[in-house]
Amino acid sequence: MRFRFSIFIKLILFIIPLVCIPIAVVGYLSVQASVERVNRLVRQEQMAQVQATAEKIDAVFYNGRMDLETLARSPVLADFYLARLFRLEAEAGFNRENLEKLFSDILVRTPYYQRIRFLDGQGRERIHVSREGLPELSADRSGEGFFRETRALGPEGVYFSGLVRCEDHGGYVVYAARPFFTGWREHAGVVVIDVDFDKIIEIIRAIQVGEGGYSFLIDQEGRTLVHPRYEPYTFGLEDYPDASLRDMARSMLSGGSGWQTYTFQGEEKVAGFAPVGSMGWSLAVTVPIREFGREAHGLQAQVLNLVLVTVLVTLAGMFALSYHLLRPVRRLVAATNRAAGGDLNQEIPVTSHDELGDLTRSFNHMLTDLARIQQELVRSEKLIALGRLSAGVAHEIRNPLNAMKGAMVHLRQKRPDEPLIQEITGLVTEEIDRLDRLVVEFLYFSKQAPPRLEPTDLNTVILGVQVLLVHQASRKGVRFENRLDEDLPPVPLDAHQMEQVLLNLAINALDAVRPGGEIRFTSGMSMEGGLRFVRVEVEDDGAGIGPEDLPNVFDPFFTTKEEGTGLGLPLSLGIVEGHGGSLELESIPGEGTRATIRIPLDGPAVPRIDKRAD
Repeated sequence: MRFRFSIFIKLILFIIPLVCIPIAVVGYLSVQASVERVNRLVRQEQMAQVQATAEKIDAVFYNGRMDLETLARSPVLADFYLARLFRLEAEAGFNRENLEKLFSDILVRTPYYQRIRFLDGQGRERIHVSREGLPELSADRSGEGFFRETRALGPEGVYFSGLVRCEDHGGYVVYAARPFFTGWREHAGVVVIDVDFDKIIEIIRAIQVGEGGYSFLIDQEGRTLVHPRYEPYTFGLEDYPDASLRDMARSMLSGGSGWQTYTFQGEEKVAGFAPVGSMGWSLAVTVPIREFGREAHGLQAQVLNLVLVTVLVTLAGMFALSYHLLRPVRRLVAATNRAAGGDLNQEIPVTSHDELGDLTRSFNHMLTDLARIQQELVRSEKLIALGRLSAGVAHEIRNPLNAMKGAMVHLRQKRPDEPLIQEITGLVTEEIDRLDRLVVEFLYFSKQAPPRLEPTDLNTVILGVQVLLVHQASRKGVRFENRLDEDLPPVPLDAHQMEQVLLNLAINALDAVRPGGEIRFTSGMSMEGGLRFVRVEVEDDGAGIGPEDLPNVFDPFFTTKEEGTGLGLPLSLGIVEGHGGSLELESIPGEGTRATIRIPLDGPAVPRIDKRAD
């Protein structure tokens, strides 16, 4: 069994792969490129965040070093120490106020400091300035031994403690201390800044990359200082549960920046890290690798949706395109099937100006020509049959008519004195003559001779016909109007036959017009299909021909006149077509009829019958 594929199915089978395969290839390449691009952008964002945050943390402790150096080298602090040493209370009080003002200015300028203090050589607190709202230190905190650690550092050293849980405000601090030495290099005290590490934690935890990403901070020994899940110092370098995490911690302690993949608690992650140079720490921002896949899945879904929408739009466009393109084709197929069934009187509307429109117009012309040819074939068959019948009938009728006419003449000669005999024989003789004329037309119709073409002045033939009918027209009050082209060239035609055609048309016009009417004769030249034609029109203003009768006027024996034979127009048509021309009739009921004869000058034309009723 063979399957029949319509044009639409073929279009689908052709266009869908043509559209979908490139889209799928482009989509796949786009997904790969987009995933790589997204991963690169995420890593760049991750690295940018970790570097910016590391620099921000580093700036806090670097500025702490600078502030400690400024305070430790301050002349006011030296003056205060000397005034205290020599018990100059007034001068010591004055310098104390200046130092407190200096400490307050630094606190206002730097939000990461909680307190600034000065401890003497015995560890006693001599100056204390705290941020507003911060509780005072408990008594047992005033004797901290920073001076012991800083004494060994020398005049230029700075000491940073580890993370210390400060019970006074419930958070973590880092103590930054620098020793104060006298001019004769005697250790005389310590300047201490309490760095609020909770604010450092806030900076680190503000980093957010993806949904499951977080950041953590380790110190110079690899211990965790900040982690969203663990308290400080929960893990050391050797305490990390995964070897890959220990390797990454060692990479972080190298003091550089970079990327590394590791596993933590069974989940694969990727981290970007950067150093906090002032402290020897390292900050990392980590993101689960599955989130990179989630981004890829999102892009894949978007590309898949784009492909699906493109296919749907393509299908919709194909449906619309096939509807507009194939609808004329389907109409042509249906019209062809009807034409094959014998329906030639149809016309397909032309709805486009493209090749399909040209095809539709050609098909309509073809149907018109086929209908005309079919009519001509039918008429030719009728004429052939009629010609054979006419020859036989004329032969069988003419001889008896001659015998009857001779008998009537003999009877009139034998009985000249009897009026009744004379009247009856006269009537019979007239009817015999009428029948004889009919037989002559039969014979002329059935055995029409080919035209003898000679160059003829067609205007002279028209005027000769008018001379033959002038008395009949004057009795009816009909006038002739001529619109003849004086420059008309000689036409190759049979003058006697063309005179018969014009005489038949003029007699029909005389019969149709009312008394006082008009018959117009027009001659001229025309161009059709690149050929020259001589055109003759015979037009009247009579009653016209009804649309139901116009298609039959060229059929033999069809007539609407009581005394007509119905052979005039068929005989005229045969003569004109014998000249290679055409005879057309146009009629408007109640307004008149126009008969148009076209005779070619440049060669024989295709015979054509055209009957129109407006």
